[in-house]
Amino acid sequence: MAMRVLHFKNCCVVIILSHGAEVSHSRFPGAVYGVDGQYVPVQHITNYLNGQHCPSLQSKPKLFFIQACGGGEKDTGFEVSPNEVQPSIGGTDDQMDAIPMSSSSDSLSMSDEPDARATLPTPSDILVSYSTFPGYVSWRDTQSGSWYVETLDYILEENAATHDLSTMLMMVNNEVSQISAKGLYKQMPGSFNFLRKLLYFQSQP
Repeated sequence: MAMRVLHFKNCCVVIILSHGAEVSHSRFPGAVYGVDGQYVPVQHITNYLNGQHCPSLQSKPKLFFIQACGGGEKDTGFEVSPNEVQPSIGGTDDQMDAIPMSSSSDSLSMSDEPDARATLPTPSDILVSYSTFPGYVSWRDTQSGSWYVETLDYILEENAATHDLSTMLMMVNNEVSQISAKGLYKQMPGSFNFLRKLLYFQSQP
């Protein structure tokens, strides 16, 4: 597993590239494997940095970008009119990014005690962007890399000065959805967005 955490003054970005699996969850789906061969549910990773457990990041965007399989299903897509998409064929070296494992349950509990102070919901200001839909494999080319990561990198580089993150992630979804592995298999990225405001990556003057 490759993981990078970037903690800026006003934002935290976590980028994970690993094998993944489908697991039982109550919040964010999926799990990623560590170098020890054990998986960690995505919801555990996000919990470490949520407003309740990480006071220094309260009210600040916490962004998670996850390149990993969400399960073992392969999506062959469905037929649409030629005007709907401009298909792009992936490379000959396309591979899945994980081996699905058996499910495990999660037993996190939350306190229901009321609080008279000003509060925000615990998962507020979190965005988790997945390379693939829960339950499905995620593809990468052994030469050019992950469809999702390469597209995300390109979209951010070209549009970060003018567009907000949610809009750019939709662009990533559209681009990746038009690629095919071996001319057959498809992939659909997506995100769980609990940000309270539009987020722009604009450099300061």
